[in-house]
Amino acid sequence: MTIPRTARVLKALVRPEILVRAFLKHAPVGSLEFRLAFDAFERPSYAHGIYHAARLGRLLGHPAISVIEFGVAGGDGLVAMEALAAAVGSRLGVRVDVYGFDTGQGLPEHSDYRDLPYIWRKGGYKMDVEAVRGRLRKAELILGDVRETVARFLDRPKVAPIGFISFDLDYYSSTVGALKIFDGPDAGYLPRILCHFDDIMSGDQQYLCEDVGELLAIREFNDAATRHHRIRPIYGWQNSLLLEPGWAKSMWAYHRFDHDRYDTFIGRGHDAVEHGS
Repeated sequence: MTIPRTARVLKALVRPEILVRAFLKHAPVGSLEFRLAFDAFERPSYAHGIYHAARLGRLLGHPAISVIEFGVAGGDGLVAMEALAAAVGSRLGVRVDVYGFDTGQGLPEHSDYRDLPYIWRKGGYKMDVEAVRGRLRKAELILGDVRETVARFLDRPKVAPIGFISFDLDYYSSTVGALKIFDGPDAGYLPRILCHFDDIMSGDQQYLCEDVGELLAIREFNDAATRHHRIRPIYGWQNSLLLEPGWAKSMWAYHRFDHDRYDTFIGRGHDAVEHGS
C-alpha cells in the first residue's frame, strides 16, 4: 500500500525540511554538501553513495574510483549515476567511472521460490538498448548474463577501485551472481564499499526476509565467505542524516577486513578530511 497523496502533503507541512528538499530538487542552489544534507536528488542513495566513495578514495590517495549499477532497465538510474559522478568528481577532484550491468532482455526465468516469482516475472524491465545507450555520455553499459559479465569485468586491467555499488537485480539468483564482483584482488576495491540494495525493504505484500531475494543472497555471501569479507548494515547512519531517510536502511557496507588499506587512518586530523581541501 502506497502512502496517499494527502498524507504526504500533511507530512510535508509538519516537516518543513521536506518542502526545502522539494524546492532544491528543482532549483539546485547551494553547495553539493548542502544539497546532500536535504537529499535534494532524484536518487539520494546514489548521491550519498558516490559522494562518500569518492571522498574515501581521495583520503586514500586514489585519483579515480569506479561505481556500478546492477540492473539498468530503462536507464534512469544509470543516467542519474553518470550525472552525480560528474558533479562529485568535480567537487572532490576524483574521477568517477560509471558502469551499468544488465541482461538487456529483462528479468530471466526464475530459479525457484527464492527469486520471489510472486513479485517478479520473466521479461520484466526489458531494456531498449539503443535508447539507453543514446542517453549516456561516458558510462559504460555491460550487457549479458551477470555471472559471465562480472567475471570478464574482473579480468580487465586498470579499472579504478570500486567504491559504490547499487544492486537492483530483483532475483536472489541474479544477486548471487552480482556479488561475485567482490572476487577480485585488493587493488580493485576501496577497503569499504557502500552498497545500496534496492529490494530488501518490504511493502505492498512483499514481506521480504533472509530466506528469499537479496537478503538471502547477502546472508549466504556472509556465511560462505572464506576470506575476511562481510556485507553488513550501517547501524546508526540513518539517524545521523538530517532527514533520517528511509532509503538509508537499504544502504549496507561491504567490509574487506583483510584489505591492505583497511586500517589506514582517515579520522579527524587527516590532512584531506575537510571539505574542499
